[in-house]
Amino acid sequence: MLDLKLLREQPELIREALKKRGANMLLDGLIRLEQERRQLITAIEERRREQKHASDEFARQKGVNTIAAPANLKTLSEDIKQQERRLQAVEEALGRERAHVPNIPHSSVPVGDAKANQVVRTVGQKPSHAFAPKTHLELADQLGLMDFERAAKIAGSHFPLFTGRGARLERALINWMLDVQTKEHGYTELSPPYLVNRGSMFSTGQLPKFEEDMYRLKDDDLFLIPTAEVPVTNFHRDEILEEAKLPLTYTAYTACFRREAGSYGKETKGLVRVHQFDKVELVKFTTPETSYDELERLVKNAETILQRLELHYRVVCLSTGDLSFAAAKCYDLEAWAPGLNQWLEVSSCSNFEAFQARRANIRYREAKTKKVAHVHTLNGSGVALARTLICLLETHQRADGRVVIPGPLRPYLDGQDLL
Repeated sequence: MLDLKLLREQPELIREALKKRGANMLLDGLIRLEQERRQLITAIEERRREQKHASDEFARQKGVNTIAAPANLKTLSEDIKQQERRLQAVEEALGRERAHVPNIPHSSVPVGDAKANQVVRTVGQKPSHAFAPKTHLELADQLGLMDFERAAKIAGSHFPLFTGRGARLERALINWMLDVQTKEHGYTELSPPYLVNRGSMFSTGQLPKFEEDMYRLKDDDLFLIPTAEVPVTNFHRDEILEEAKLPLTYTAYTACFRREAGSYGKETKGLVRVHQFDKVELVKFTTPETSYDELERLVKNAETILQRLELHYRVVCLSTGDLSFAAAKCYDLEAWAPGLNQWLEVSSCSNFEAFQARRANIRYREAKTKKVAHVHTLNGSGVALARTLICLLETHQRADGRVVIPGPLRPYLDGQDLL
Protein backbone atom coordinates (compact mmCIF):
# COMPACT_ATOMS: atom_id res chain seq x y z
CA MET A 1 0.00 0.00 0.00
CA LEU A 2 1.28 3.44 -0.95
CA ASP A 3 2.70 5.52 1.91
CA LEU A 4 0.36 8.51 2.40
CA LYS A 5 3.12 10.61 3.97
CA LEU A 6 5.21 10.08 0.85
CA LEU A 7 2.21 11.02 -1.28
CA ARG A 8 1.77 14.26 0.63
CA GLU A 9 5.41 15.26 0.81
CA GLN A 10 6.97 13.85 -2.37
CA PRO A 11 4.31 13.25 -5.03
CA GLU A 12 6.84 13.81 -7.82
CA LEU A 13 8.97 10.96 -6.49
CA ILE A 14 5.96 8.66 -6.79
CA ARG A 15 5.16 9.91 -10.29
CA GLU A 16 8.73 9.23 -11.39
CA ALA A 17 8.69 5.77 -9.79
CA LEU A 18 5.45 4.86 -11.56
CA LYS A 19 6.89 6.12 -14.82
CA LYS A 20 9.90 3.82 -14.37
CA ARG A 21 7.51 0.93 -13.83
CA GLY A 22 5.66 1.78 -17.01
CA ALA A 23 2.52 2.45 -14.98
CA ASN A 24 0.74 5.48 -16.44
CA MET A 25 -1.38 6.44 -13.46
CA LEU A 26 -2.77 9.84 -12.59
CA LEU A 27 -2.19 10.79 -8.96
CA ASP A 28 -4.14 14.06 -8.91
CA GLY A 29 -7.37 12.46 -7.68
CA LEU A 30 -5.51 10.52 -5.02
CA ILE A 31 -3.71 13.67 -3.83
CA ARG A 32 -7.01 15.59 -3.63
CA LEU A 33 -8.59 12.82 -1.58
CA GLU A 34 -5.65 12.81 0.83
CA GLN A 35 -5.80 16.60 1.17
CA GLU A 36 -9.52 16.44 1.90
CA ARG A 37 -8.96 13.64 4.41
CA ARG A 38 -6.39 15.72 6.31
CA GLN A 39 -8.63 18.80 6.23
CA LEU A 40 -11.59 16.83 7.55
CA ILE A 41 -9.52 15.34 10.39
CA THR A 42 -8.35 18.82 11.36
CA ALA A 43 -11.88 20.24 11.17
CA ILE A 44 -13.35 17.41 13.26
CA GLU A 45 -10.67 17.82 15.91
CA GLU A 46 -11.38 21.56 16.04
CA ARG A 47 -15.13 20.99 16.35
CA ARG A 48 -14.56 18.49 19.16
CA ARG A 49 -12.46 21.03 21.04
CA GLU A 50 -15.25 23.58 20.62
CA GLN A 51 -17.79 20.99 21.76
CA LYS A 52 -15.76 20.12 24.84
CA HIS A 53 -15.29 23.79 25.74
CA ALA A 54 -19.02 24.51 25.33
CA SER A 55 -19.93 21.39 27.30
CA ASP A 56 -17.55 22.28 30.13
CA GLU A 57 -18.92 25.83 30.24
CA PHE A 58 -22.49 24.53 30.34
CA ALA A 59 -21.64 22.14 33.19
CA ARG A 60 -19.96 24.94 35.15
CA GLN A 61 -22.94 27.29 34.79
CA LYS A 62 -25.46 24.55 35.51
CA GLY A 63 -23.91 24.17 38.92
CA VAL A 64 -25.14 27.61 39.93
CA ASN A 65 -28.10 28.24 37.62
CA THR A 66 -30.99 26.24 36.16
CA ILE A 67 -30.42 26.71 32.45
CA ALA A 68 -31.05 24.72 29.27
CA ALA A 69 -28.20 23.32 27.19
CA PRO A 70 -27.08 25.88 24.63
CA ALA A 71 -28.23 25.34 21.02
CA ASN A 72 -24.68 25.41 19.71
CA LEU A 73 -23.92 22.11 21.50
CA LYS A 74 -26.53 20.34 19.35
CA THR A 75 -25.30 22.14 16.25
CA LEU A 76 -21.70 21.15 16.94
CA SER A 77 -22.73 17.53 17.51
CA GLU A 78 -24.60 17.36 14.20
CA ASP A 79 -21.73 19.08 12.40
CA ILE A 80 -19.23 16.54 13.77
CA LYS A 81 -21.43 13.60 12.71
CA GLN A 82 -21.78 15.02 9.21
CA GLN A 83 -18.03 15.55 8.85
CA GLU A 84 -17.31 12.05 10.21
CA ARG A 85 -19.63 10.56 7.58
CA ARG A 86 -17.80 12.52 4.89
CA LEU A 87 -14.44 11.43 6.31
CA GLN A 88 -15.51 7.78 6.16
CA ALA A 89 -16.55 8.18 2.51
CA VAL A 90 -13.27 9.90 1.63
CA GLU A 91 -11.20 7.25 3.40
CA GLU A 92 -13.05 4.48 1.57
CA ALA A 93 -12.46 6.19 -1.79
CA LEU A 94 -8.81 6.77 -0.89
CA GLY A 95 -8.42 3.10 0.04
CA ARG A 96 -9.89 1.98 -3.29
CA GLU A 97 -7.55 4.29 -5.23
CA ARG A 98 -4.45 3.32 -3.21
CA ALA A 99 -5.16 -0.37 -3.74
CA HIS A 100 -4.32 -0.02 -7.44
CA VAL A 101 -1.01 1.82 -7.02
CA PRO A 102 2.03 -0.51 -7.23
CA ASN A 103 5.02 -0.40 -4.92
CA ILE A 104 7.89 2.05 -5.39
CA PRO A 105 11.00 0.35 -6.86
CA HIS A 106 14.18 0.47 -4.80
CA SER A 107 16.89 2.80 -6.13
CA SER A 108 19.13 -0.18 -6.98
CA VAL A 109 16.61 -1.72 -9.38
CA PRO A 110 17.61 -1.37 -13.06
CA VAL A 111 15.26 0.90 -15.03
CA GLY A 112 13.49 -0.43 -18.10
CA ASP A 113 11.43 -3.37 -19.35
CA ALA A 114 12.37 -7.06 -19.20
CA LYS A 115 15.28 -6.43 -21.55
CA ALA A 116 16.91 -4.38 -18.77
CA ASN A 117 16.96 -7.30 -16.32
CA GLN A 118 20.50 -7.81 -15.03
CA VAL A 119 22.21 -11.17 -14.55
CA VAL A 120 23.91 -10.81 -11.16
CA ARG A 121 25.77 -14.13 -11.27
CA THR A 122 25.75 -17.45 -13.06
CA VAL A 123 26.61 -20.56 -11.06
CA GLY A 124 28.01 -23.81 -12.43
CA GLN A 125 28.66 -24.94 -15.98
CA LYS A 126 25.98 -25.54 -18.55
CA PRO A 127 25.39 -29.32 -18.67
CA SER A 128 27.06 -31.06 -21.59
CA HIS A 129 25.59 -34.32 -22.84
CA ALA A 130 27.23 -36.60 -25.41
CA PHE A 131 23.74 -37.26 -26.78
CA ALA A 132 20.68 -35.21 -27.63
CA PRO A 133 19.07 -34.61 -24.21
CA LYS A 134 15.43 -35.58 -23.86
CA THR A 135 12.79 -33.24 -22.46
CA HIS A 136 11.23 -33.91 -19.07
CA LEU A 137 8.06 -35.02 -20.87
CA GLU A 138 9.95 -37.70 -22.76
CA LEU A 139 11.82 -38.80 -19.64
CA ALA A 140 8.69 -38.86 -17.48
CA ASP A 141 6.83 -40.91 -20.05
CA GLN A 142 9.74 -43.32 -20.48
CA LEU A 143 10.26 -43.77 -16.73
CA GLY A 144 6.58 -43.73 -15.75
CA LEU A 145 6.88 -40.66 -13.51
CA MET A 146 3.83 -38.66 -14.65
CA ASP A 147 0.52 -39.17 -16.40
CA PHE A 148 -0.81 -36.03 -18.05
CA GLU A 149 -3.58 -37.84 -19.96
CA ARG A 150 -5.21 -39.12 -16.79
CA ALA A 151 -4.64 -35.75 -15.09
CA ALA A 152 -6.62 -34.13 -17.90
CA LYS A 153 -9.38 -36.73 -17.45
CA ILE A 154 -9.54 -36.01 -13.72
CA ALA A 155 -9.19 -32.22 -13.68
CA GLY A 156 -8.56 -30.80 -17.16
CA SER A 157 -5.52 -29.61 -19.08
CA HIS A 158 -2.46 -28.18 -17.36
CA PHE A 159 -2.75 -30.15 -14.15
CA PRO A 160 0.07 -32.57 -13.19
CA LEU A 161 -0.31 -36.10 -11.93
CA PHE A 162 2.80 -37.75 -10.52
CA THR A 163 2.82 -41.53 -10.37
CA GLY A 164 4.94 -44.18 -8.68
CA ARG A 165 8.56 -43.10 -8.45
CA GLY A 166 7.59 -39.65 -9.71
CA ALA A 167 5.30 -39.10 -6.72
CA ARG A 168 7.99 -40.44 -4.42
CA LEU A 169 10.58 -38.08 -5.94
CA GLU A 170 8.26 -35.11 -5.52
CA ARG A 171 7.70 -35.96 -1.85
CA ALA A 172 11.44 -36.45 -1.30
CA LEU A 173 12.18 -33.02 -2.74
CA ILE A 174 9.59 -31.37 -0.49
CA ASN A 175 10.82 -33.07 2.69
CA TRP A 176 14.47 -32.40 1.90
CA MET A 177 13.89 -28.71 1.11
CA LEU A 178 11.95 -28.19 4.33
CA ASP A 179 14.70 -29.90 6.31
CA VAL A 180 17.38 -27.66 4.76
CA GLN A 181 15.47 -24.48 5.54
CA THR A 182 14.47 -25.45 9.09
CA LYS A 183 17.52 -27.39 10.31
CA GLU A 184 20.24 -25.40 8.58
CA HIS A 185 18.82 -21.93 7.97
CA GLY A 186 16.66 -21.58 11.07
CA TYR A 187 13.23 -21.08 9.51
CA THR A 188 10.16 -22.06 11.54
CA GLU A 189 7.93 -24.46 9.63
CA LEU A 190 4.22 -23.73 9.21
CA SER A 191 1.51 -25.84 7.61
CA PRO A 192 -1.10 -23.24 6.59
CA PRO A 193 -4.59 -23.47 5.07
CA TYR A 194 -4.82 -23.70 1.29
CA LEU A 195 -7.94 -21.51 1.31
CA VAL A 196 -7.75 -17.88 2.44
CA ASN A 197 -10.21 -15.02 2.78
CA ARG A 198 -10.36 -11.84 0.75
CA GLY A 199 -8.54 -9.85 3.42
CA SER A 200 -5.56 -12.16 3.23
CA MET A 201 -5.39 -11.87 -0.56
CA PHE A 202 -5.63 -8.09 -0.33
CA SER A 203 -2.88 -7.89 2.28
CA THR A 204 -0.25 -9.46 0.04
CA GLY A 205 -1.29 -7.57 -3.10
CA GLN A 206 -3.10 -10.26 -5.09
CA LEU A 207 -6.37 -8.34 -4.82
CA PRO A 208 -7.92 -6.40 -6.33
CA LYS A 209 -5.56 -6.35 -9.33
CA PHE A 210 -5.18 -10.09 -10.02
CA GLU A 211 -8.56 -11.52 -9.04
CA GLU A 212 -9.14 -13.02 -12.50
CA ASP A 213 -5.96 -15.11 -12.11
CA MET A 214 -7.17 -16.73 -8.88
CA TYR A 215 -9.40 -19.71 -8.17
CA ARG A 216 -12.35 -18.55 -6.05
CA LEU A 217 -15.09 -20.59 -4.39
CA LYS A 218 -18.58 -19.87 -5.69
CA ASP A 219 -20.49 -19.97 -2.41
CA ASP A 220 -17.82 -18.72 -0.01
CA ASP A 221 -15.63 -15.67 -0.47
CA LEU A 222 -12.50 -17.81 -0.21
CA PHE A 223 -9.60 -18.26 -2.62
CA LEU A 224 -7.24 -21.15 -3.31
CA ILE A 225 -3.78 -19.82 -2.52
CA PRO A 226 -1.51 -18.86 -5.46
CA THR A 227 1.48 -19.30 -3.13
CA ALA A 228 2.14 -19.93 0.56
CA GLU A 229 3.28 -16.31 0.74
CA VAL A 230 -0.39 -15.38 1.26
CA PRO A 231 -1.27 -17.37 4.40
CA VAL A 232 2.22 -17.14 5.92
CA THR A 233 2.47 -13.34 5.54
CA ASN A 234 -1.00 -13.02 7.06
CA PHE A 235 0.14 -15.11 10.05
CA HIS A 236 1.01 -11.79 11.75
CA ARG A 237 -1.75 -9.62 10.29
CA ASP A 238 -3.01 -6.94 12.70
CA GLU A 239 -0.19 -7.64 15.15
CA ILE A 240 2.57 -5.60 16.77
CA LEU A 241 5.84 -7.54 16.96
CA GLU A 242 8.72 -6.83 19.28
CA GLU A 243 11.91 -5.62 17.58
CA ALA A 244 14.04 -8.01 19.65
CA LYS A 245 12.30 -10.97 17.98
CA LEU A 246 13.00 -9.77 14.43
CA PRO A 247 13.72 -11.09 11.93
CA LEU A 248 11.01 -13.72 12.09
CA THR A 249 11.50 -16.36 9.40
CA TYR A 250 9.02 -18.99 8.27
CA THR A 251 8.91 -21.75 5.71
CA ALA A 252 5.93 -23.71 4.44
CA TYR A 253 5.16 -26.33 1.86
CA THR A 254 1.86 -25.93 0.02
CA ALA A 255 0.28 -26.72 -3.27
CA CYS A 256 -0.22 -23.51 -5.28
CA PHE A 257 -3.12 -22.74 -7.62
CA ARG A 258 -3.16 -20.23 -10.49
CA ARG A 259 -5.72 -19.85 -13.24
CA GLU A 260 -3.37 -17.63 -15.27
CA ALA A 261 -6.33 -16.27 -17.18
CA GLY A 262 -5.48 -14.84 -20.57
CA SER A 263 -2.00 -16.43 -20.69
CA TYR A 264 -2.68 -19.29 -23.03
CA GLY A 265 -0.99 -17.76 -26.06
CA LYS A 266 2.30 -18.70 -24.37
CA GLU A 267 1.30 -22.10 -22.96
CA THR A 268 3.82 -24.92 -23.01
CA LYS A 269 3.23 -28.64 -22.64
CA GLY A 270 4.39 -30.48 -19.56
CA LEU A 271 5.27 -28.87 -16.22
CA VAL A 272 6.39 -25.44 -17.45
CA ARG A 273 2.97 -23.83 -17.07
CA VAL A 274 0.47 -25.63 -14.85
CA HIS A 275 -2.53 -24.61 -12.77
CA GLN A 276 -1.38 -26.52 -9.69
CA PHE A 277 2.18 -26.96 -8.48
CA ASP A 278 4.09 -27.60 -5.26
CA LYS A 279 6.36 -25.08 -3.61
CA VAL A 280 8.38 -24.58 -0.46
CA GLU A 281 8.07 -20.92 0.47
CA LEU A 282 10.29 -18.67 2.60
CA VAL A 283 8.88 -15.58 4.36
CA LYS A 284 10.63 -12.99 6.52
CA PHE A 285 9.47 -10.14 8.77
CA THR A 286 12.27 -7.63 9.39
CA THR A 287 13.04 -4.08 10.42
CA PRO A 288 13.43 -1.53 7.59
CA GLU A 289 17.14 -1.13 8.39
CA THR A 290 17.93 -4.83 7.86
CA SER A 291 15.52 -5.84 5.10
CA TYR A 292 17.93 -5.60 2.18
CA ASP A 293 20.61 -7.61 3.99
CA GLU A 294 17.90 -10.16 4.74
CA LEU A 295 16.92 -10.21 1.06
CA GLU A 296 20.45 -11.25 0.11
CA ARG A 297 20.36 -14.00 2.76
CA LEU A 298 17.00 -15.14 1.45
CA VAL A 299 18.42 -15.49 -2.06
CA LYS A 300 21.37 -17.49 -0.70
CA ASN A 301 18.98 -19.80 1.18
CA ALA A 302 17.11 -20.53 -2.04
CA GLU A 303 20.37 -20.96 -3.99
CA THR A 304 21.49 -23.67 -1.55
CA ILE A 305 18.79 -25.95 -2.98
CA LEU A 306 19.88 -25.46 -6.58
CA GLN A 307 23.56 -25.87 -5.74
CA ARG A 308 23.04 -29.16 -3.91
CA LEU A 309 20.92 -30.48 -6.75
CA GLU A 310 23.89 -29.63 -8.99
CA LEU A 311 21.83 -27.47 -11.32
CA HIS A 312 23.23 -24.76 -13.56
CA TYR A 313 21.46 -21.53 -12.64
CA ARG A 314 21.67 -17.77 -12.65
CA VAL A 315 20.45 -14.96 -10.40
CA VAL A 316 18.66 -12.14 -12.22
CA CYS A 317 17.78 -8.73 -10.77
CA LEU A 318 14.48 -7.71 -12.31
CA SER A 319 14.04 -4.28 -13.87
CA THR A 320 11.42 -1.73 -12.83
CA GLY A 321 9.15 -2.76 -15.69
CA ASP A 322 9.36 -6.46 -14.80
CA LEU A 323 8.71 -6.17 -11.05
CA SER A 324 5.59 -7.67 -9.55
CA PHE A 325 2.90 -5.29 -8.34
CA ALA A 326 3.93 -5.44 -4.66
CA ALA A 327 7.72 -5.80 -4.90
CA ALA A 328 10.28 -3.04 -4.34
CA LYS A 329 13.11 -5.31 -5.51
CA CYS A 330 13.18 -8.86 -6.82
CA TYR A 331 15.73 -11.48 -7.79
CA ASP A 332 14.66 -14.36 -10.02
CA LEU A 333 16.55 -17.63 -9.84
CA GLU A 334 16.56 -19.30 -13.25
CA ALA A 335 17.75 -22.87 -13.72
CA TRP A 336 18.85 -24.36 -17.05
CA ALA A 337 16.74 -27.06 -18.68
CA PRO A 338 18.94 -28.87 -21.25
CA GLY A 339 16.11 -30.77 -22.94
CA LEU A 340 14.03 -27.63 -23.45
CA ASN A 341 17.20 -25.64 -24.08
CA GLN A 342 16.02 -22.70 -22.00
CA TRP A 343 16.20 -20.98 -18.62
CA LEU A 344 13.26 -21.58 -16.31
CA GLU A 345 12.33 -19.39 -13.36
CA VAL A 346 12.31 -21.59 -10.26
CA SER A 347 12.26 -18.90 -7.57
CA SER A 348 11.47 -15.22 -7.11
CA CYS A 349 12.90 -13.56 -4.00
CA SER A 350 11.35 -10.18 -3.21
CA ASN A 351 11.53 -7.36 -0.69
CA PHE A 352 8.14 -5.67 -0.42
CA GLU A 353 9.42 -3.14 2.16
CA ALA A 354 6.34 -1.87 4.08
CA PHE A 355 3.93 -2.25 1.13
CA GLN A 356 2.30 -5.47 2.34
CA ALA A 357 2.66 -4.54 6.00
CA ARG A 358 0.54 -1.39 5.50
CA ARG A 359 -2.18 -3.47 3.88
CA ALA A 360 -1.97 -6.18 6.56
CA ASN A 361 -1.37 -3.79 9.49
CA ILE A 362 1.78 -5.63 10.61
CA ARG A 363 3.93 -3.44 12.84
CA TYR A 364 6.77 -3.68 15.31
CA ARG A 365 7.68 -1.81 18.48
CA GLU A 366 11.17 -0.30 18.44
CA ALA A 367 13.23 -1.48 21.40
CA LYS A 368 14.68 1.91 22.39
CA THR A 369 12.04 4.46 21.46
CA LYS A 370 8.98 2.19 21.92
CA LYS A 371 7.60 3.77 18.75
CA VAL A 372 5.51 1.57 16.49
CA ALA A 373 6.30 1.29 12.78
CA HIS A 374 5.54 -1.07 9.91
CA VAL A 375 7.77 -4.09 9.40
CA HIS A 376 9.28 -4.99 6.04
CA THR A 377 8.10 -8.27 4.54
CA LEU A 378 10.10 -10.51 2.21
CA ASN A 379 9.40 -13.81 0.52
CA GLY A 380 10.93 -16.23 -1.93
CA SER A 381 10.49 -19.72 -3.27
CA GLY A 382 12.81 -22.23 -1.74
CA VAL A 383 12.03 -23.56 -4.41
CA ALA A 384 9.12 -24.24 -6.83
CA LEU A 385 8.86 -27.94 -7.54
CA ALA A 386 7.48 -28.22 -11.06
CA ARG A 387 10.20 -26.35 -12.92
CA THR A 388 12.97 -27.48 -10.59
CA LEU A 389 11.93 -31.05 -11.31
CA ILE A 390 12.13 -30.31 -15.05
CA CYS A 391 15.71 -29.10 -14.67
CA LEU A 392 16.67 -32.00 -12.38
CA LEU A 393 15.41 -34.65 -14.81
CA GLU A 394 16.87 -33.01 -17.89
CA THR A 395 20.24 -32.20 -16.27
CA HIS A 396 20.91 -35.58 -14.69
CA GLN A 397 19.67 -37.83 -17.50
CA ARG A 398 21.92 -40.50 -18.99
CA ALA A 399 22.19 -41.80 -22.52
CA ASP A 400 20.20 -44.92 -21.56
CA GLY A 401 17.24 -42.75 -20.54
CA ARG A 402 17.71 -43.21 -16.80
CA VAL A 403 18.20 -40.27 -14.42
CA VAL A 404 20.83 -39.97 -11.69
CA ILE A 405 19.32 -38.94 -8.36
CA PRO A 406 21.32 -36.12 -6.70
CA GLY A 407 23.09 -37.19 -3.49
CA PRO A 408 21.05 -35.14 -0.97
CA LEU A 409 17.82 -36.83 -2.09
CA ARG A 410 19.02 -40.41 -1.81
CA PRO A 411 18.41 -40.75 1.97
CA TYR A 412 14.79 -39.72 1.27
CA LEU A 413 14.52 -42.44 -1.40
CA ASP A 414 15.89 -45.39 0.57
CA GLY A 415 19.36 -44.88 -0.90
CA GLN A 416 18.17 -45.17 -4.49
CA ASP A 417 20.61 -43.48 -6.89
CA LEU A 418 18.88 -43.94 -10.26
CA LEU A 419 15.42 -43.51 -11.70
